Amino acid sequence: MSARPLWTPDPARAAQTGMVRFMRLAGQKDYAGLHRWSVEHSEDFWALLWTFGEVRGTMGARRLVDGDRMPGAQWFPDARLNFAENLLRGRDDSLAISF
Repeated sequence: MSARPLWTPDPARAAQTGMVRFMRLAGQKDYAGLHRWSVEHSEDFWALLWTFGEVRGTMGARRLVDGDRMPGAQWFPDARLNFAENLLRGRDDSLAISF
């Protein structure tokens, strides 16, 4: 017996998601390809994700240090950003922080 999804979005709606926009930006056609690329090119993946997510701050020169060590890998060890600035950048009534 194979598992079937409970719900599948309309293809037109799915094509508008952030995941699909990111896959296109990364030059990947599907999730499996994106996953493979993220593993084989971790530094490029995370740099692109930083840009795609519009993170406010300075990425720094190094993107990934000791990427083959888990635990022990460090992403963006030279980055500088203000956490509150990134959370509170919206100028609307959307939720920024929930505790």
